[in-house]
Order: sequence, then C-alpha cells, then structure tokens
Amino acid sequence: MKTMIPIGSEHKKHFSLREAEEFRERFFIRKRLFETSDMHFNVYCIAPGQQNPLHRHPLCDEILYFVEGVGQCVVGKESYAVKSGDLVLVPKDVPHSIRNTHTSQNMVCILAQSPLPCEHVPVDTREHLG
Repeated sequence: MKTMIPIGSEHKKHFSLREAEEFRERFFIRKRLFETSDMHFNVYCIAPGQQNPLHRHPLCDEILYFVEGVGQCVVGKESYAVKSGDLVLVPKDVPHSIRNTHTSQNMVCILAQSPLPCEHVPVDTREHLG
C-alpha cells in the first residue's frame, strides 16, 4: 500500500475537512489527515456503490466516525447500518469493511488508527463467512 502524506502537520494544525474531500468514479479515496508517532487520522471518501473491501489490522484498533452518507459497516460477524453521526469501534485483528449503499449520496468517514504500525491485511470474503 502506498505511503500517504498527511495534509495536516506541525505547520498546518488547522484546516477544513472539505479541503480533503475528493471522490472518484472508479474507487474510493483514502487520505491521511494527520499522523503522529502513535496514531493515524484518516478520511475515506466513498461514492455511491463503492466500498473499502474486507481487511484487518493485526496490531491496531480503529474507530470510525461517519460524517455524512449512509451505508453498511461489517465488523467481524456483525453488520451495522450506518449514517451520519454514527461511531463504530473495530478491535485489532477483526475483519471489517465499509460500503456506501446510497444510490446518489457520497459517504465521508473519519477514522483513527492506533497504535502504529497499522498494517492493512486483505481478508478473503469466503474465509470470513465460512
């Protein structure tokens, strides 16, 4: 996975989330907002019908905050209908995914990952459901 350069930094401690939002037709956009020695703080911009495929982080927890949009969030064997204002905890090493289920509305999700490093390991859907 490509290294993300944070938008925010020691020299840019304040900016609007709208500056980071970007949507593409073919795949969702992931951007690093801030990075510290202990945490990643990212935004996912997910257009209608797109998803962040099932994956896990062996050594870090993740907290998701849904800023706008509606969708489905899978965490382990649970599946949650999510909307603006919802929060979801993803414990370390638990497979999870996010899907925008709306036909025309974009989804914006903020997430914090800690501790670092936060390895991204794809999970085969057949193994997860089996």
